[in-house]
Amino acid sequence: LRANFSSSLLAPAFAGVARQRRVRGARDAVTRMSSASDLPYSAAASTGRPYCVQAILPVKPERRDDFIAAIQADQEATLKTEPKALQFVVGESTTDANIFFLHEEYIGEEGFKEHKASPHFAQWQQFLDSDPFAPDRPPVIDFFYGEHEVLKRGNIPAFCLKVDLHPKPEVRSEFIACIVNNKAGSDNDEPLCAQYTWGESTSTPNTFHFHEEYLGEDGGKEGFDAHTKAPHFAAWEKFAATDPFAKEPAVYFFRTL
Repeated sequence: LRANFSSSLLAPAFAGVARQRRVRGARDAVTRMSSASDLPYSAAASTGRPYCVQAILPVKPERRDDFIAAIQADQEATLKTEPKALQFVVGESTTDANIFFLHEEYIGEEGFKEHKASPHFAQWQQFLDSDPFAPDRPPVIDFFYGEHEVLKRGNIPAFCLKVDLHPKPEVRSEFIACIVNNKAGSDNDEPLCAQYTWGESTSTPNTFHFHEEYLGEDGGKEGFDAHTKAPHFAAWEKFAATDPFAKEPAVYFFRTL
C-alpha cells in the first residue's frame, strides 16, 4: 500500500481562472477528438500536456489535524517552488468526515517526477510513513493526461466533483464525443463552472477520470445545480441512459479546504 501511495501525490495553483484560455482549450479538445477519437487519449502527445494526479485519502479521525497541516505545507511549497506544478487542490467530502481528495496537475509526467524528488515531498513521505490512514479503506490514486491546455490555476473556494467513468469499448467514440460537448458547454456557457478537466487513465484503457469545480452560493453548489440544468448536461444524461458503462460510475463530491 505504501509503495503504491508514494508513487503518486500532489499539486492548487496560481493565476486566475482565465476563461478565454479555457474556451480555447475546449476547442483544442474538439479538434483532437475529430481526428483521433478512437485513440487512447493518454497515449497521444503526452509531452508537455497536463499530467493529472487524483487521490482519495481516508484519514484516521485522530490524525485529521496532522494530515491537514502536512498536506497544506506540501501544497504551498509545491506551488511556490516548482515551475512545472500547475494546480494542487485539497478538499474534504461533503458527506463523509475525514475523507479527503486531491487533484494535482503538472507539466508532463516529468513535472510530477520532479515533484517527488523535492524536499517537501520527502517531508510528506515521512507523514505517509506514520500510518495516518484508516485501515479499512486504503487510499486510491489515479493518473491521467488532461484534455486541456497547460494552465496555472489559483486555489478558489469551490464545490468539486471527482468522477470515474468506464464506457464499454464499443461506445468509446460516442462517449468521447458526448464528453467533449459537455466540456465545451461547461466552459463556454456556464459562468459558475470554474473547471471541467478530464482524461483517460494512463494504466487502464476506457477508464476516464474527471475533476470539476463550481462556484456560487452554498459553497459552490449553486454552480453545480446550474450545470445539471444545462442543455449539454441533458445530452449527457440521454447518453448515460443507454447503458453505456462496463462498470458502475463513481461520483464523489467535496469542497476545497
